[in-house]
Amino acid sequence: MASSSVTPFDIQLRGHIRWQYTAHKSRIHSLYELAKSKVWKTSEAPWETLTDTRLPPSRLQFEPLAGFAPFDALPAPRKIACSWHRHALEISDILHGEQGALLVSSQLVSCMPDVEAKLFASSQVADEAQHVEFFSRYLLESIGTVHPPSEAVADLITTMVNDTRWDYKFIACQILIESLALARLQEIRRATLVPVLAYAIDFISADEARHVKFGTDVLRRHLSTLSPRELQARSDFVVENVIRLSSAMNIYTRVADEFGWNPRALRYHLRRCRIAQPKPRHDLFRQLMLNLKTVGLLTPETEQRLDRIAR
Repeated sequence: MASSSVTPFDIQLRGHIRWQYTAHKSRIHSLYELAKSKVWKTSEAPWETLTDTRLPPSRLQFEPLAGFAPFDALPAPRKIACSWHRHALEISDILHGEQGALLVSSQLVSCMPDVEAKLFASSQVADEAQHVEFFSRYLLESIGTVHPPSEAVADLITTMVNDTRWDYKFIACQILIESLALARLQEIRRATLVPVLAYAIDFISADEARHVKFGTDVLRRHLSTLSPRELQARSDFVVENVIRLSSAMNIYTRVADEFGWNPRALRYHLRRCRIAQPKPRHDLFRQLMLNLKTVGLLTPETEQRLDRIAR
């Protein structure tokens, strides 16, 4: 039975058992060797540097709520509490995304078409487990709670896990989620005042970049065999999920509800901030569009649609 904290899934995977092995080592094998040499441990992160929540989680110049009159009017302790609430919602969605990547990468070990790809997918399972371990511990030890996922994030993860088509599953995990996560983590890294979070993001970003490289290498070969109609269907799948996630990436409606603010006024403030400082949102979509272009999914129609969303 499903509850607010549990979402069941039931899927029959279609995979491949390959009995052929080759002495020739591809670039994917090099990525697998790199993954083995770059293993890090959550337990070795500097947890003693976890910032007191009486201090803000981010530098003021990176606080998106700064300049919004109701936020600016809060007493200093309440303002810091608001920043931590925003931060906790954001990191919670990242945590849930990492668990989605953990579940899907574990399925991909079976679904991948050759042994080298299965080996790398197995290393990604271990990477994603580390990410889930870190972000869950970080939230529980700093804030004391993990917020439920945004509806769009939960829907995308459920879709990824239940999809029987390995390439759709792969596109969602390796291209969509990993691309957006990479850009978002780098923005958090620039803003954070929490040393243990900065430490972990450096390792996690390196892991994610490796996963994206694996994804682009595998998908470029596979997608080159598909028809233009099949390519556009997969490209549309990415754009449709980006549209759904655009509301999830903006967690400020939940902040407005918590603090009794007018959501429309807050959205207007954030829109003005994006116009004044377009780089963060541009970077968020630039990474995704670059990876879509690399694998052959950035059709003219898709590029136009993503350009409109990125504004």
